[in-house]
Amino acid sequence: MKLLSFIIPSYNCSSFLEKCVGSLVHPDVRKDIEILIINDGSTDDTLAVAQKLQQADPDIVRVISQENRGHGGALNTGCAAAKGKYLKVIDADDWIETQELPRFLEVLRTCDSDVVLTHHYTRDISTGEVKKWKSYPEAFERAYTMDEIMACPKNFERSLTFHGITYRTDFYHQKGMKLSERVFYEDHEYATVPCCYAQSVTPVDLFLYDYRIGDVQQSVSDANQLRRLSHVETVLGRFITEYAALSLPQSSGGRAFFEMKAQGLLLSYMTTVMLVEPNRKKGRQLGEAMMNRFRQQMNGAYERSQKQYKIFRIMNRLH
Repeated sequence: MKLLSFIIPSYNCSSFLEKCVGSLVHPDVRKDIEILIINDGSTDDTLAVAQKLQQADPDIVRVISQENRGHGGALNTGCAAAKGKYLKVIDADDWIETQELPRFLEVLRTCDSDVVLTHHYTRDISTGEVKKWKSYPEAFERAYTMDEIMACPKNFERSLTFHGITYRTDFYHQKGMKLSERVFYEDHEYATVPCCYAQSVTPVDLFLYDYRIGDVQQSVSDANQLRRLSHVETVLGRFITEYAALSLPQSSGGRAFFEMKAQGLLLSYMTTVMLVEPNRKKGRQLGEAMMNRFRQQMNGAYERSQKQYKIFRIMNRLH
């Protein structure tokens, strides 16, 4: 059994894929990893590059090709196929700090936590700026419950993200949802729904993931957020549906974590509709409608967002 499965959702990323895969191969961990490249209906040379990488290293690299189902569809396929003790997703235009892999796998070898957290960098390709995103627990490499984490969420929240989370594979297969397909921003589902059920979360003091930002084509750019507003609405709707189905006590840390993560996406949505949307009145209407949905169906996230929502409304009216 492999120790770690890397899952690389890949769509039209031929110029990035070799660097990504190359960053995952360290001589001291070769026998312990598998790399699953999910070619999601690419129309460029992604499949050819992926097959070349598989031919060069068939013991480690496996290519799975499918019709285009979006980032969530590629994650659904890759996570289902993962055979390692743990699984970690890395986008094809990002990479891993190769020199940290031996230590990371050493931790995974003796760890049984549902979730393992690591730090990450953001690297802005337009400005060259590098930022560190780090967690600050009382102690590293010990297991925390979600109740403990939500007693001081700011100590952990920078690693409780798509880029910071590594799941134990059998836990993800049991608790993971089928992610929304053919939409952006479903990585919020990936980092929320399974994680809220975690009985044990272990933070590790190392920077593992390099997240490439600053590309105008990315989903996080203002123009794309406005154009893909319906995608955010889809994911917020999935949050509401999944929250209603949670089998967690009302006062549990897992439920509070879910509300915190929903609040984060809700406020991102508010930023777009209230501040980026050029039709200010339309933006206010969209914001009010979404807040009403949360007030009725996820009141905890609604209450958490009230103060910021009022500020957005003032900023919207003041242009």
